[in-house]
Amino acid sequence: MGSAIKIQVVLFDLGNVLVNLGTQEDFAKVFQMEAGSESELWEMWLKSPSVKAFDSGQIPLPVFVGRLLSETNRDVDPNSFTENFINWPKGLFEGAIELVQSIPPHFHRAVLSNTNDAHWGRLMDEMQLSGLFHSYFASHQMGLVKPELEVFDYVVNELGVNPEHILFLDDNQVNVDGALTKGIQAEQVKGIASAQEILYTYGVIR
Repeated sequence: MGSAIKIQVVLFDLGNVLVNLGTQEDFAKVFQMEAGSESELWEMWLKSPSVKAFDSGQIPLPVFVGRLLSETNRDVDPNSFTENFINWPKGLFEGAIELVQSIPPHFHRAVLSNTNDAHWGRLMDEMQLSGLFHSYFASHQMGLVKPELEVFDYVVNELGVNPEHILFLDDNQVNVDGALTKGIQAEQVKGIASAQEILYTYGVIR
């Protein structure tokens, strides 16, 4: 951990890094499932073809809901599921905006997030992330999702910097591993204190 290489870009994932997605139990409630199956549910989510299609902007929300409920064999009212799903991100973690603002202005601040049309407006407007970063790389706008390696190629190309000058913070180790494969400095973080510690370790904040 830590690096002598000069960081130029700080690249944030959103969910579970700056944005509070709640507990795994909260996630299970979106599916109206009993507690106890959360870890299986999360693994299913990360591997789901319908989630990938929705997060890469290939299908609209109603199609996604129908496919996902079919995929998971859930007999859940689609309207109820849709409402719960839209409201799944609870808001920013306390101190999230202050943390991003604490990064000195000579660093390029960017977002790389697997997200979708249902959540993007809430993230930008309601949670006031619009204008906080210099660059936004949203999966549903790029047509690419993490941990596909093409995502990291796309971001590096768009930023126009060498990958080793990018510090990427993500809550999922599989995404961190993908970034590392492409030569990006990457660390797994969960929440504000964890992100702050990494930014300090890399000399981004003092």
